[in-house]
Amino acid sequence: MKASFAVLIFLTLCSCNLKTTDKKENPSHTDFSAVVDSISLLMSQYHYNPQELTSDEYQAQEKKMKDLAKNARDQKEFIHGFNAFWAEGPFSHVRLDMAERPAGEMADFIDTLRVGDHSVSLEWIDGTAVLSVTTMTGVDTKERIFEAYREIHEKEPESLIIDLRNNTGGTFAGIPLLGHILLDSLDAGMFVSRKWWNDNTLAPTEDDIENLEPWHGWSIKSFWNDVQAQPLTRVKFGPMEPHFDGQVYVLISQKSASAAEFTADALAGVKNVTLIGATTAGEMLSQKMFDLPNGFQLSLPIAEYYSTRMGRIEGKGVEPDITIDQSVAMEVAMSLIRGETVEDAVEKAELTASKLMKQPFEGESIYLFGNMNDWGKKWNITPKFEYKGQAIFEAKTTLEKGRYEFKIAPMDWSFDYGATGDQENVKIGTETSLVRVKGSDNLVIELPEKTALTFRFDARNESKATLSVLR
Repeated sequence: MKASFAVLIFLTLCSCNLKTTDKKENPSHTDFSAVVDSISLLMSQYHYNPQELTSDEYQAQEKKMKDLAKNARDQKEFIHGFNAFWAEGPFSHVRLDMAERPAGEMADFIDTLRVGDHSVSLEWIDGTAVLSVTTMTGVDTKERIFEAYREIHEKEPESLIIDLRNNTGGTFAGIPLLGHILLDSLDAGMFVSRKWWNDNTLAPTEDDIENLEPWHGWSIKSFWNDVQAQPLTRVKFGPMEPHFDGQVYVLISQKSASAAEFTADALAGVKNVTLIGATTAGEMLSQKMFDLPNGFQLSLPIAEYYSTRMGRIEGKGVEPDITIDQSVAMEVAMSLIRGETVEDAVEKAELTASKLMKQPFEGESIYLFGNMNDWGKKWNITPKFEYKGQAIFEAKTTLEKGRYEFKIAPMDWSFDYGATGDQENVKIGTETSLVRVKGSDNLVIELPEKTALTFRFDARNESKATLSVLR
């Protein structure tokens, strides 16, 4: 029986197609109902465990989808509403988008994708190697990890820090990340498909994969074929050269998700590895993408993962060996490398964290108000800034092609941040100075195409705050 090894996320994509119609700018409620019916059908056909679809929690999601189909006024509101309630759904890896390319082409696209040099960075702090990996996706991501380990081998540091705090998953970059610190093969776990649950009521154990041959590869297309074809898919990592045999500290957070969790769990099984930070997201399923009517595309989970070390990760997350606010996890690692005790390192870091987490504006919530949400009148699509610590706030939204005017303010508009007199235009990737004056000029951003954006608001100096808009 052939099995398959993989790391996944919204990468384990598929190429199952439903009959589609031409994309419409403003589908009617009937169109949305047809989309919801197609989603329900796909769930019943491809979800990893049909029994989970009988739960009260899933039935509540079905009702929400139907209500949304009746009430959504346009595509944007339908997609935003769907993704908002599925973000709190009974299982992860469910997402709705407009299709950028047919689902049948996605595996080949992901298999050849190069994401850019932001995915991996190697820094040196007091002789310690700090390897930061922000995604597990990309042919070039794994190439950069290989290159990083070659540099680490040449410089021979005693310690290595692997930073996964901002890694939300991806494909196969976890293979070299782990392989270069292994001396022996490591049986990490197994993916479990609906073929297992069609014939079994109990979760699988290590004994069930003992005679399965692990499959080693890099192709998403091969992975999603194999993971659906077999009840169980065995995951086994092997050692790679050059080998790093020093102490390894892995930094994790609540943002570490999917393939990053899969990798963190495997790293935790290595003797010289210590995990530091916060419990990971608990979103460890394998998903595929399916085409829907009216140009929509659905991602849904087609396999779940069981670790040989801790069992099911979905809904639980990977716990660190040393629990600390993720913002000071690096400080703890460096303190341990300098020879401090765990108790002293944690105590010092907790003091730092308490200072960093003191929120500006006395904890008042702030929002991104603009013509994209009718200046807050469309409350369900008005982004609220999330406090990230160190006086940094972030809000995420996806905007269609067009010109947008906006400001940053609390709900009662007791103050607002807008444009300085000579700088109203905001450019992606460029820091913009803001002015805190009630009734300030609007900020303006122009988008040539639909774009997913992160608005990063820096209020370390409340009178001279700045804004960076990032893709």
